[in-house]
Amino acid sequence: MIKQLTYIFIAAVLFASCATSRKAQVIQDALSKKDASSNQINDEKNKVDSGVLVQEIFDKIASNKLNYTTLNAKLKVDYETVDKSDALVANVSIDKGKAIHIILKGAMGVIGLRALINKDSVILYYPLNKKLEIKPLTYLQEIIKIPLTYSMLEDLIVGNPIFLENASITNYKTNNNKLQIGLAGKLFKNLVSLSEDNTKVLHLKLDDIDMNQHRTCDITYYNHTLALQYQFPLNRDIAVTSQSRFEIRLEVKEYAFDEPLKYTFVMPKQAKTKTKRK
Repeated sequence: MIKQLTYIFIAAVLFASCATSRKAQVIQDALSKKDASSNQINDEKNKVDSGVLVQEIFDKIASNKLNYTTLNAKLKVDYETVDKSDALVANVSIDKGKAIHIILKGAMGVIGLRALINKDSVILYYPLNKKLEIKPLTYLQEIIKIPLTYSMLEDLIVGNPIFLENASITNYKTNNNKLQIGLAGKLFKNLVSLSEDNTKVLHLKLDDIDMNQHRTCDITYYNHTLALQYQFPLNRDIAVTSQSRFEIRLEVKEYAFDEPLKYTFVMPKQAKTKTKRK
């Protein structure tokens, strides 16, 4: 079971901007303006003005990712599938742009997995049976049917929003004083929900542009705290639906940025190796 939990965890953890209150009010006014007596010129001006402000807010959100060199974190992981549910503890160290180290513990604190993920491979070691597996990074894409890159895996763990790059704004509106921005990228449509002050991403809803894929992913971010002058969400709820569905809840219990790596993977000298390459 720990192997299946491993893929679910990696796929999930592996499947901010400042706008003034004046700008937020301008957007709200422009989006909700329904004065039939206003002339067409003023209506068009409001649309242009609000569109420019929304683009400005989105650009800041997309570019203002948490910037760090290393991360050490302890996470509580709860997951649920159609027929299973369990709880794990994950110790994670990230050397940004280079490697992700993961230790998964089950009941009674027993280590079920040590993992090392880099830009082209995934190394999994199961201490209980001394089994070592080496797989290409693309294996994760095969498991969850979502084209995650290595940098996206890092973003998921630190709470940065994903699939915002190279996406175009298709629509926007306010809902309960919160701005929602609809995007279209090469692979997914993305509905981004922001906080009232437009500084935090609260929710992403990804829908595959190819309807035949039937892929959707919901990510909710909450309980933000300030870390390195960035908004760091301590809680994330992730739900992925494709041919099957799983939900995972991550809670950051401890974290430290820009410190020496704490949880590292050392290749065991004695292990039964199974390698899968494509």
